[in-house]
Amino acid sequence: MKRRREMEDDILVDATDRISQVPEFIIHHIMSFLKSPKERVRMSVLSKNWFVITASFPILDFDIEKFERVMKFYSSYPSKSDIVRDKFFKYVEYTTYRFCQQNVSAHTFNLVTELLDSTEADLVDRCLGLILKKDVKVLNIDTFFRPRIWTPAIPEYHLPNQLLSASSLTSLKIRACEFPLSLMVDQVRFNSLKLLRLEYLHLDDEAIKYLTCNCPLLEELVVKFCNGFKRFCVFGLQNLQKVEIDCLVEIIDIQAPNLRDVCVTNRGSSEAPSINLASCKKLKNLSYYASSPLKSEVFSGFLSNIPFIENLTLSLPDNCKYLRLLSSSLRTLALLTESDMEEIDIATPNLLLFEYHMHSNLPALVVRDSLQPRARLECYPRDEVDSLWFQKLRQLLDTKTGFEVLKLQIRVDFSGVEELKMIQSPPNELEHIELKLMNIYKLSDYETVLDAVLWCCCPRSLSLKSLFHIIYYSEEWNQVVKYTYEKLLQQEDDGQINIRMVLCSSKAEKHFSDLNSLLTALPCVEQEHVITFIKEEEVECLTKVGLLNKKEKRKSDQFEYVHTMPFKGKKDETSFCG
Repeated sequence: MKRRREMEDDILVDATDRISQVPEFIIHHIMSFLKSPKERVRMSVLSKNWFVITASFPILDFDIEKFERVMKFYSSYPSKSDIVRDKFFKYVEYTTYRFCQQNVSAHTFNLVTELLDSTEADLVDRCLGLILKKDVKVLNIDTFFRPRIWTPAIPEYHLPNQLLSASSLTSLKIRACEFPLSLMVDQVRFNSLKLLRLEYLHLDDEAIKYLTCNCPLLEELVVKFCNGFKRFCVFGLQNLQKVEIDCLVEIIDIQAPNLRDVCVTNRGSSEAPSINLASCKKLKNLSYYASSPLKSEVFSGFLSNIPFIENLTLSLPDNCKYLRLLSSSLRTLALLTESDMEEIDIATPNLLLFEYHMHSNLPALVVRDSLQPRARLECYPRDEVDSLWFQKLRQLLDTKTGFEVLKLQIRVDFSGVEELKMIQSPPNELEHIELKLMNIYKLSDYETVLDAVLWCCCPRSLSLKSLFHIIYYSEEWNQVVKYTYEKLLQQEDDGQINIRMVLCSSKAEKHFSDLNSLLTALPCVEQEHVITFIKEEEVECLTKVGLLNKKEKRKSDQFEYVHTMPFKGKKDETSFCG
C-alpha cells in the first residue's frame, strides 16, 4: 500500500485544456461539417474558447425551414408560425451583428426565407449591409414565397445598393428578389465573381448585358424562370464555361471562346429560340429541353449553327414525330421523348453512343453514314414492353444501322415468345448485349425475356447484372445464370464454341471456362455483380485454359487476364465489366 501511494504521488495530473488550444481555423473547418445551428451550439460548450470562436465562424447559414425543425413547432398554425418567425429573424440579426464585431472576413452568407412585411425586409437590409462590409465571398439570397405561409408575401424585395460594389464576391445566387434599383446607374464591381445564378427575377435585355459585362471572371451563368427579356446575349466573357437558360426567349446569342456546356429549356412557346453559338469553338455539350409542343420543322437544321458539338441531349415534346440530325462532330446523342415517334434520321459518322428514352414505342431509325466501330445503342423504355416491341427492335436491327453494342433496360410483362419464334429468319449479329431487367419475379419470366432478346440478335458476348432486387434466392439466380449459358450455346449450330465467363464485383474480376466453377464462386444475390458470357472458338479457348493453368501454378491467388479472339470476330481488347 505504501508503495502504491508513492507511485500515485509521482503521477503528474495534466490539467491543461488541450481542446481550447486547437487552432481557430481547424475549429472553423470542423464547424463547416455541422448542418444546423443546434449542432453548433452543442459543439460550442466543449470549452470556453470554442464558445467564443463560434462567433467568428465565417459561414452564416439562415434557413427558416431548418430553423422551424429545430424549434419543433408545427408552422401550419398561424399563432405558432408568428412566434417562430419572430425568433428566426432575431436569431439572424443577433448572429450577424455578433459576427461582424469580430476581426475576420465572411466566407458565406445564406438566407432562405419569405419576407412578409417591410419590418422583415428592413432587417435583411441591415444584415446585408453589415455582411457586405466583411468581404463576403459567397452570397445566396432566396426570398421565394412558399404557400405554406398563410400571410401573403410583400410584392418584391430589392437588394441594397451596396451589393453592386461587392468586389469580393465569387458566387452570387439570387432567387425571387430584385436587383437594386440603381443597377443601371451605379457601377457594378463584380470583379471576382465566378458563379452567377438568377431565378424568378424581372430582367430586361440591357440589364443582362450590363451585368455580364461587369463580371470579367465569370465561369458559370444560370438564368431560370426570369421574365422581361426576349434576347439573351452574352459577349466577351473569356472565362465563361457553362450556361443554363430556362426562360421564354426568342434569341440566344453567346460569344465566349471557352464555353463548354450549354443547357436550354424552352417553356410555353411553339417556336424554338434562335441559337447562335458558332463562335464558341470549345463547346462540347448541349442539352435542349422542349416542354411545349413545337412546330414539326423546328429541329430541321438544328445543329447547323453549332458545328463543334460532341454530346447532345434532346428532350422532345409530345407532338414531335420525326427527327433529322446532321453532324460530323457528334459523338453521343441522348433522346428523351414522351411521344410515339415514327422516324429518326441521323447523319452522324462519328457517333459512338445513342441513348433513347421513350414510353415504349420504337421508331424507324435511318442511319445515313457508317458509324464508328463498337457504336452503342441504349434503349430505356419507361413502360412495360411486349412481343410487338421486340418485333420493332428486330426491325430496327435488321436495317443494319451499324450499332454493334446494345444495352436494354426494360420492364417486361408478356408471354408471347412463341409468337416471335414463328419468324424463322436468323437474328442479327452483335458484338455485345448488356441486359438490365426491372421486374423479373421468377425464373420463367427471365426465360421469356432472354428468349425474346436472343430472337432479335445473336451476340458474341452478353452481360447480365445480378437481379438481387427481384430474385431473392441464390438458387434461382444460379438457374438464371445456367439458362443464359445454355441458350447462348444453342445459338451456334456448329457447336465449335465454348463460353468463357467473367464475374465482376466491387472486390474482384474473375474468369471461368467452366459453368460449374462459376456457379460455385457466385456471391450471394445481395452482393451486386455482373456476369459476362463471351463466346470463343473452342481451339482458342482450350489454349487459353492451358495458359491460365500454368499461371495458376505460379500465382495461386491471382488470375491474369489474357485477351483472346471472340467467336467469329476480331481481337477484342474491351472489358465489358463495369
